[in-house]
Amino acid sequence: MFQYLTLILLIGACVANDDDAHARVANQYKKEDGHGKFAYGFDITNGIGVGEAGNEHQVHGEYHFKSKEGQPVKISYTADENGYHPHGDLLPTPPPTPAAILKALAYIDSHSHRDQHSQPRPVHPTVRPHGHRLH
Repeated sequence: MFQYLTLILLIGACVANDDDAHARVANQYKKEDGHGKFAYGFDITNGIGVGEAGNEHQVHGEYHFKSKEGQPVKISYTADENGYHPHGDLLPTPPPTPAAILKALAYIDSHSHRDQHSQPRPVHPTVRPHGHRLH
């Protein structure tokens, strides 16, 4: 039984590698308008594809492929003066902010008006600027 399973997995791996080895471009495009705007993309017969468009200030695009498990994966992104911003279900996300932190932030936000309207504390009359005392 184990030998039979091993043989099937080996054949499957060879077929998968064979498909990638013989993959070819199924569709492609490339456009430039001469004023800084561009667009390009391609799809390969093994399920990999890319598309991107933009100018010298902002780019948006996506790429897709199939995972080792055969699941489709798609990542879209923008890139601009603030950096690269990917989006997709495959990407890790931060854990949710704890309720106590959200409550503290709300408290700080609701009480920040006191700091904006408060008067500066008076300097003690016997202390000059830079820490020198009056005699």
